[in-house]
Amino acid sequence: MRKWHRWEDWTVVVAGLAIALTPLWSEAIGNSIPLMITSGALLVIVGVINLAGPNLYGIEAGQLLAALIAILLPGLGSFVGVNVPAMTCWIAGGVAFIATILAMKPSVKASHEVQHQGG
Repeated sequence: MRKWHRWEDWTVVVAGLAIALTPLWSEAIGNSIPLMITSGALLVIVGVINLAGPNLYGIEAGQLLAALIAILLPGLGSFVGVNVPAMTCWIAGGVAFIATILAMKPSVKASHEVQHQGG
């Protein structure tokens, strides 16, 4: 896959931006602001790394973990009852999770092909 062309990774970057920027226009409770900014920035960073070097299985696994953290964030940060931040984390995190799963399929296939050629 060519660099900077995978729609799945662009989707993760946009989801990360949505999470990171949501505190600008929504109500905040507890520590939702720093958690959302950090989680969103993490998704943006791993998305950009995957865009720069597609099919790096280890980075994609990290991207999957970052998406899972975004989904769990409202519960971890105790802001489940705050509609906009919680819904943003759940929806954007879920979209990032699904996009990452879709992006991992070619990587896993390529990894298996390399292993079978070498042995």
